[in-house]
Amino acid sequence: MTSPAGSKHIAQKEHAQALRLRRAFLAFCGYILVSAGALLSYYLGFIRDIGIFGITAILLALLLGNLIVFALIHTGINRRFADPSMTLPQLVIGIVFCTVLAYYTKSPLRGMDILLYILVLMFGVFRLRLINFIILSIITTFLYAGTVALLHHFHPAHVDIRLETLRTASLLLATTWTSFIFNYIASMRRKIRRIASHDELTGLYNRREIFRILAREKALSQRSGLPFSLCILDLDDFKAVNDTYSHLAGDFVLKEFARILRENIRAEDYAGRYGGEEFIVIFVNYNLKDNHTPSAQRLLAAIRNLRFPDISDSLRIAASIGVAAYRPEESIDSLLARADQALYLAKLAGKNRIVCGEK
Repeated sequence: MTSPAGSKHIAQKEHAQALRLRRAFLAFCGYILVSAGALLSYYLGFIRDIGIFGITAILLALLLGNLIVFALIHTGINRRFADPSMTLPQLVIGIVFCTVLAYYTKSPLRGMDILLYILVLMFGVFRLRLINFIILSIITTFLYAGTVALLHHFHPAHVDIRLETLRTASLLLATTWTSFIFNYIASMRRKIRRIASHDELTGLYNRREIFRILAREKALSQRSGLPFSLCILDLDDFKAVNDTYSHLAGDFVLKEFARILRENIRAEDYAGRYGGEEFIVIFVNYNLKDNHTPSAQRLLAAIRNLRFPDISDSLRIAASIGVAAYRPEESIDSLLARADQALYLAKLAGKNRIVCGEK
């Protein structure tokens, strides 16, 4: 049987793999457009010393390289690599293509390669750090300068050394500067992802992310048969905390409550804020047996032992908890309704207790 940690890891890996496939497909579509532009340049007379079969071979090699990357990700072979996203190989393919294209492009259009290099490096926003961008910028400039040197040696009539020196310097400046911009965008992207998926006050997953996780766990359960259970927790009489000690104190209580949840669930489980003083915990690879809920009981005991000396030595909180195990082929709404009904029964029975929903 797959361990709870293993099932969560599987779900996260599948999500990451889906993202890699979308990015690889996006790169492939981008190179189709670049290939179309290269063919247009050929027919307009901006490509020299190579026939239609030669330029077609170069473009097919580019697309084939990207298809191989896509196939490796689609088959899962990429997971064996240190970088399963294969970002660097994809960037190298693009940089090499731009360099080869620069060699055969006539001087008036060769400056456009600076834009192509930047477009290729832009793909690294999904994965790379600043140091990776800087290294790639140096390599890119070195390759372009090498191309110019080869052209000067074999085809001096096609090279304006002063112009190419300026272009090389511009390429280094442009790629280095955009490296910092791309790194900033990547950093902001990571921050935005966290803001979009986490509750600002408690730091737990927000409602939107919890529903996304539930959908993912449901799909995983249907494919593999792995069980999971849903736990809805509601702070009892929380309004009295706000009325007695202030809303600021109430926020502090919610933060501490969230901390208790994080510290008393397994690493493979998920905790989120459902709304107001309601919270959700998803117990991964966990099923109810004869209404025995040690995980929920551990949470309830930790909540009962929570103290708030900075607010008042007499302040205590309690929570009512409703738990429901996922049924095969059940909708998320149905699962939530059963857990919510169990929570309602816990409140009705006197609060500060756990009730399990129908199995």
